[in-house]
Amino acid sequence: MAGMGQASGFKAEVGEIVVVTGADGPIGRRVVAMSLATAGVSRVVAVGLPTSRRDVLAVAPGAGPELVPAPFALDDPRLVNVLRGATRLIHLGPRQGLEIDGTGGTDVSLVGTRSLLAALTEVAEIRDAVILSSALVYGARAENPVPLSEAAPVRPNPAIKAAVDRSELEKICTAWASTQGSRCVVLRPCVVVAPENGQWLAHSPWSTSGLQVSGASTPVQFLHVDDLVWAIACLLNNQVDGVVNVAPDGWLMPKQVRALKGPAARLRLRSSVALLLARIGVRVGLASGDPSTLLASSASWVVSNDRLRSVGWEPEFTNEEAYVDSDRGGPWARLTPRHRQELALGGVVVLALGVLTAGVIVVRRQLRVGRQA
Repeated sequence: MAGMGQASGFKAEVGEIVVVTGADGPIGRRVVAMSLATAGVSRVVAVGLPTSRRDVLAVAPGAGPELVPAPFALDDPRLVNVLRGATRLIHLGPRQGLEIDGTGGTDVSLVGTRSLLAALTEVAEIRDAVILSSALVYGARAENPVPLSEAAPVRPNPAIKAAVDRSELEKICTAWASTQGSRCVVLRPCVVVAPENGQWLAHSPWSTSGLQVSGASTPVQFLHVDDLVWAIACLLNNQVDGVVNVAPDGWLMPKQVRALKGPAARLRLRSSVALLLARIGVRVGLASGDPSTLLASSASWVVSNDRLRSVGWEPEFTNEEAYVDSDRGGPWARLTPRHRQELALGGVVVLALGVLTAGVIVVRRQLRVGRQA
């Protein structure tokens, strides 16, 4: 079996210093814990991890490598002092704002990344860098082959800012690594799920609930966060360089996800209308997550894991298992089929009325502001 159980550490030389950014997120906390369990590592710099969250890692004081919580922004000058002598970089964030694909918020700190890399150039000698991107950089497009390999062109949808920014993140980091003579592996995972982001997943288009783009019947993959962490360990152990897709075997079609989800309120509209309502819903607090998730979920971008498997990685979780572990069904599981159907039908009406009302409020507010101006 693979998974977090096998990701108890990676190969490291004695005295190595590992820098993990985005250490306060579900992925980052696991990667920090894995790094602390790695023989040879002397220090783990957890960028973004507040001191108050050291207990999350359940690390006994004085045991194993030193944990250095660094709750600083990537462009904070105080970060330079804790980066000295670093040998490995695992760049997972920070990613802030609304969620889109389970890897973190939509907003990727490109300016902060440049500052971080500049600081590392000054005070460290990074031999290996791992950069978390997203398979969304291939673009969510109906004409995409299923699945996509690493040889597919990078064509992020202009309307999906997260994808555009992550393609730029890849360019910045790979160019930097080239000038430093460092190995650099760019991870392109599919939709990443974990119990910690289950609430987001349950209300996202990936779960086939809520707002949906009419006519879309798009395959989707769900990667468990533990399998992503295990992938990082495998790639470091095998000194891999370049782009690597991360995904479980195969994929699911919407009808299969609906079967896992159970009855749920759904409202199917054409793309432009659904996107408008999603933006209004987020603006007035009726919805969570990046509205462009609707666009990302309406066309294919599933990926092959052949390259990752070639270095010994195997997923512990199937698509179905990863989804169920994250979206546990909530109160639906405790209702009779008849009550589920009644609530689902009623939920569609409530959702439509709520979004319509919110739209009217926003329009009236804008008209009022316009008249006052």
